[in-house]
Amino acid sequence: MANFTKKDLGFINYSTTADGRDNPKYIGTLDRIKVDKTEEYEVIYFCNKFLEKYDIPQTKESFQNVERLLHHEDLRGEDNRENIINWIANSWHKNN
Repeated sequence: MANFTKKDLGFINYSTTADGRDNPKYIGTLDRIKVDKTEEYEVIYFCNKFLEKYDIPQTKESFQNVERLLHHEDLRGEDNRENIINWIANSWHKNN
């Protein structure tokens, strides 16, 4: 898996702590189904896994592009992991 960290993020103001019932050390059913785009650790994990899944060059530029697409207006209000992955995969070449 790609190993980008918070220093590689392009956006700021993420929550650095888990909110509500969420826990960064626990990956339960909700964490497998949903993505919390406000939590730093979830965004980092999502972007790294996306790069790995789609065999995209593991560069900081690609990592930040996944992050940028994750926050695209078309995904506003969307938190379903599979829907987000599919949208980013389908949009990758259109937005690069």
